[in-house]
Amino acid sequence: MMFLFRAIFWLAIVSCFIPRDFAGDPGLLPAGTEGAMADAGEALDGWCEDRPAVCEAGEEAARLGGFLADFATDRIEDALEEHAS
Repeated sequence: MMFLFRAIFWLAIVSCFIPRDFAGDPGLLPAGTEGAMADAGEALDGWCEDRPAVCEAGEEAARLGGFLADFATDRIEDALEEHAS
């Protein structure tokens, strides 16, 4: 469980440094990409119907990761403001 928390923490930290346009313009994706993304979404929906507890745990982990990212961002902003003063 601690590994999951550490992974979420470091992913949140790394995501702060990735530029918004890192993946490029979504309109410039190759032709088959949209269909592949739709197929992957359908497969995931079916998988979650078969294993609802796992999907609920994943959703909870994502919410926790969002909370930790927001918390870390707030703390960093406060520290930067305090340092600038």
